[in-house]
Amino acid sequence: MDSPFSVDQRRYLPWSEYRKLEREIAQESLIGRSDLSSEKINSRIRELIGFEKRYGIVYLGERQWLERCAANSRMSYPVWVLYQLNSLLDKGLSESTEAMPGGGWQGYTEDLSLFWRPPELADAWIRMEDIDLTLPGNDSGVDDDGLCEAFRILHNLAYYLHNVPHQDSRPVSLHGITVEREPQHWTADVISEYGSVWSVEFFGDEVRQTG
Repeated sequence: MDSPFSVDQRRYLPWSEYRKLEREIAQESLIGRSDLSSEKINSRIRELIGFEKRYGIVYLGERQWLERCAANSRMSYPVWVLYQLNSLLDKGLSESTEAMPGGGWQGYTEDLSLFWRPPELADAWIRMEDIDLTLPGNDSGVDDDGLCEAFRILHNLAYYLHNVPHQDSRPVSLHGITVEREPQHWTADVISEYGSVWSVEFFGDEVRQTG
């Protein structure tokens, strides 16, 4: 499958510049909109392509989603994300009543070839060696907001891991990502070479707590 994170189109930008452009692009986003006319879709696709060519920035898979909408159906963004994750993770997402309070869904992969990992961010203290993802949901399916948050996290994961301050001279490995039910709240579990496990807590783009 093609990378849902547009590995081949993206170029490294410093975090502050990246966030500034991301906020600018988000202003006209069609994600979450229901009035998706062909004119609006095509205009937005052209706008997103312009940002990609000029800056090498890709906004949360929006262009790929809109191209899918333009080609055959008005698929909602959360449904598109669910399709991407089910294709990306080894066995897709599966329900797990023990994953988190209230129930959740989980998926795993060791194939990182479709994830964006620029060499400029390779010195992160937390190393990405696999993806073990937990999302909120119930027996009816995965929570839509959780799906969108998970895609944003995975899309920008190389930046987020790089932004965590080094706690030790020896790197640690990413052990799992949990998207919490509280909006924009998520945690990254990490494991040291000695087997110690602890969590790094995020709210949106910001690291709030380590240890």
